[in-house]
Amino acid sequence: MTKRVAVLERVSTEEQVNGYGLEVQDTACMAYVKQKGWTLHDVYKDEGVSGSRTSRPGFDRLMEDAKAGKIDVVVVHKFDRVGRTGRAFWRWIWQLEDLEIAIVSVTQEIDTTTTHGKLMLQQYAAFAELEYNLIRERTQAGLQAKANAGGWLGGQPPYGYRIEGKGKRGSVLIIDEHEARVLRLMWSMAVGEALNTREMASRLNAQELYTRSGVPWSHTNLRAKLLADSTTKAIVTFRNPNRSKAGHGAKLNKDGLPKHGESVVIPLAPIFTPEEVADLVRAMGRLANGAPKSKPYGYPLSKRLFNACGGHYVGMKRTGRPGRWYRCSGKAPRWPGGPQCDCDAVDADAIEVAVWCEVVKLLGDPDRLQAMAAEWIGMTAGDQTSHADRIGDLDRQIVDRQKALATMVVDYAKAGLPAVTVQAATRALTEELDQLRAMRAEAASWLAETEAADQRAKDLQALALVARERLHDMTPDEQGEILALLDVKVTITGPVPRPRLGAACSLTQSFRDAGRLVPDELTDNEWAAVEPMVKAWEPAAHRLLPGRDVVNALLYKARTGIRWRDMPERFGNGSSIHSRYKRWADDGTWSCILDALPREGVPAHVPNLVPPLRVEGRVDPRMVAGTQADTRGMGVPGPCTSGLSAGVHELLRGEAVVVTDAAEVVEMVGEIGADLAPVRRGHALPRDGLAPAAARVLEALPGRGEATVEALSAAAGAAVPDTLGRLHELRALGFVEHTETGWALVRTADGGGTGRVC
Repeated sequence: MTKRVAVLERVSTEEQVNGYGLEVQDTACMAYVKQKGWTLHDVYKDEGVSGSRTSRPGFDRLMEDAKAGKIDVVVVHKFDRVGRTGRAFWRWIWQLEDLEIAIVSVTQEIDTTTTHGKLMLQQYAAFAELEYNLIRERTQAGLQAKANAGGWLGGQPPYGYRIEGKGKRGSVLIIDEHEARVLRLMWSMAVGEALNTREMASRLNAQELYTRSGVPWSHTNLRAKLLADSTTKAIVTFRNPNRSKAGHGAKLNKDGLPKHGESVVIPLAPIFTPEEVADLVRAMGRLANGAPKSKPYGYPLSKRLFNACGGHYVGMKRTGRPGRWYRCSGKAPRWPGGPQCDCDAVDADAIEVAVWCEVVKLLGDPDRLQAMAAEWIGMTAGDQTSHADRIGDLDRQIVDRQKALATMVVDYAKAGLPAVTVQAATRALTEELDQLRAMRAEAASWLAETEAADQRAKDLQALALVARERLHDMTPDEQGEILALLDVKVTITGPVPRPRLGAACSLTQSFRDAGRLVPDELTDNEWAAVEPMVKAWEPAAHRLLPGRDVVNALLYKARTGIRWRDMPERFGNGSSIHSRYKRWADDGTWSCILDALPREGVPAHVPNLVPPLRVEGRVDPRMVAGTQADTRGMGVPGPCTSGLSAGVHELLRGEAVVVTDAAEVVEMVGEIGADLAPVRRGHALPRDGLAPAAARVLEALPGRGEATVEALSAAAGAAVPDTLGRLHELRALGFVEHTETGWALVRTADGGGTGRVC
């Protein structure tokens, strides 16, 4: 059966300018597919899209077809068409591996439908990762040394300071007099005039004292600059662990310490004296009227509730109106006179109850909960089997290397060679064996985590039970913790109901106070129980509305919450009914009628203040996998098609990035689309990854027949012990075989030698 092929093509805007367009890729890929005799399923194109993005239209469509079983092989012009970062590339490789889909790079001649193609991809990744580690270590060491010396490491300086000697060795931060003058003006407005941040921003903008970038001040930006460490403490922290959650600080290890070196506090020349800083902090901690700020009440949906304008809601108290509310952040202009949205405030109590009910449903549905968890940690149905297969494959490779190592040692011992020679000859195999063992340990650890998921799911169910039982007892802060673990996001999808102003309806409140349900329209028997009290109140020969109609109208209003003026005509005039109710309520008649009403019915109407909404979430791995968010280190990837390199590839799927040389480092840290590394030319072969000495021995082997160690030693220009060691290394890698009469290239099915053509 012919293989079904998907061709993936991508070009960035910069590459289009330089002539490296989709046409070049399309021509080469189509020629390769035709040469192989494969069937083209479809071509997936991403035009003008950066390779650092992990979500692209054409790429996403390809993965959908792959998961649907429509593809056997994916062909690319070059692997950087997939992505130029470890996260984009290795995540894709592993997904295709689990789907049993091969990968082909046309220009690099890497074809994982063959055994040697798999080996080539392993070597391609190993050399790239090694160079990246060296570059990273040198770069981080240089940054650490400069920080320890008090130098500035690059980037925008904190507000109030500028870079002295920018672009030169030994650059430092010094006070920028203009920005420092603006900060001192802010200080005088906050401390001396007791202005709030909005008033301060408005005054600065009116004086055209804008931000460094030339835009008007917002109250949030002003507050951040005024209370920054550089302003209040006269320091900046290199590798600041306190800013890691915001994505601006150091990457942290599991223990919470910076991953690539120690934090360094760089002192600055102070703009304010300690006494001025104390006055400033005290002033920023009070309201505009001088009163200290009250302790905020918990609003668990703050920054989790969104509206069509794209803004998030935050909790607030409304002046002149009781209760708790959520207000859209888009209502507050970022600077005086800036744009504002028209989103209505949302009743906090009502929407929190509605969202919490959805959360309780989730916590009571283990299947749904586990499905959400799978988004984060990839706990799909076949994960345990995949991990076990990876470990088994890795064990087989370890056994093969051990046998090759033992054979080499025995051969050297028979030859009577010294231990130093044996150690030197076996070094490559020993290092490879150590690497495989480390990969095996990582894969086993990952399998153990997956196997423990069932027990952790039971722990999560226990949490669900606690949440359900304590639904009415949980404080807003406790609810907020659960919402954070579930990563809940609430989106308002329709108009927000507006609450009625004024006093609450005393009629519906009377049913709630009495703990009574509201009955339907009274039957004849039910009216007979109420009629005596109504007749006793009615004057003789009156022209009032019939008492039975009035009672039924009051019950209708209590059930529906309808306004008096909107009362259906069949009951009579709404104002007259309202007047009758007030007189009955004042003289106690209504209490007697309420006692005589039937006990069955529906709850009294509660205004619906919950807008249409969509509740989404996913489970934090800490709840299901029992792990803390961690940033993993680097490792050398193994064969991507066999599943043996699961642990190392998982590291690469995290924050790690695989690069080949310094040019690709510049590409990653430079401007997207502008600092691309040069496109490599030529063919990458498995033998290219061999050490020079091993490559010379491989070249010395004849295309047909065998050769002795002595003959190969002479042809390669190496000593006999060294040549023998290289031969064993080549045999372990699958290039050569040992026969009764000597050494020969491994034969392929068509009779060719792999050492010559790969």
